[in-house]
Amino acid sequence: MMLAMLCMTACGVDVEEVLLSRSDLSLTIKGETIISFDENTCQLGYNTGSNEYRVYDEKLTSWYIAKCSAMPTSEGQEIKVDLEYTTQKSIKSIKGLECKVEKISSDGLIWLWNKDRQIGIILKQL
Repeated sequence: MMLAMLCMTACGVDVEEVLLSRSDLSLTIKGETIISFDENTCQLGYNTGSNEYRVYDEKLTSWYIAKCSAMPTSEGQEIKVDLEYTTQKSIKSIKGLECKVEKISSDGLIWLWNKDRQIGIILKQL
């Protein structure tokens, strides 16, 4: 049991700890918060036609865009996400990121997780 827990820690991040314990719109990669939504300085956008979610700051210097292959509607659902986001130095893009819908709250929060790359995305259905 202890060996399994050590391996989990050494081999990657825990989805419970890194993603599911959060309640803020955010993007995390390998346990590091890349972007976190601040209601005083950030805005949200959603395009129903393309299932595209946007979280961005007012200066457009920090943002992420998640374009989903399908509307996330149920826990356990597998979808592909085209993800684009900013870092301190550049703009990054990942096409066809396979994500599992880990959780959906009654107020429209959606938790997506890619186990292989340890990427967590929290979106909000508007």
